[in-house]
Amino acid sequence: MVKIEKILVPIDFSDSSEKAIRYGTEIGRDRKASVSFLHVVNQRIIDAIQELNVRGYKGDFINAVRKLMKDKEDALKQFVPAEFLDGIQVEFLVRRGEPSEQIIQAAREFNIDLIIVGSKGHSALASILIGSVAQNIVHHAPCPVLLVRPVEHDFIE
Repeated sequence: MVKIEKILVPIDFSDSSEKAIRYGTEIGRDRKASVSFLHVVNQRIIDAIQELNVRGYKGDFINAVRKLMKDKEDALKQFVPAEFLDGIQVEFLVRRGEPSEQIIQAAREFNIDLIIVGSKGHSALASILIGSVAQNIVHHAPCPVLLVRPVEHDFIE
């Protein structure tokens, strides 16, 4: 039997992420696995905040980044429907950096058995497709990856 005890579901707040949540929680419940939801704040956003600070815009860079990270954690907890969480152990994680690198690093760090990721998504920078992020995860993850696509046929009802 295939051992699946820890599942990682990267979230970028896209429609594909919603599907990945559904798959992650259903498979987690079925396999009695813990599910970690991870959102990565793209380093480009952090750099933009810092650049505004360097250019003399008033504000506290450190507090702005802390607030952004806290806001993303709150948004992540709200994005995952509470009714999907019954009967499974969950964890909410927010990191900053390059998304695919952070996802792969988290998979290694937490000894993840399965990553469930949406095939396309968007970033906070105007609907940029994250197919490249999903592709990097598939090619470099230390564990199997289930790529959830927006197709007509699902195996989860």
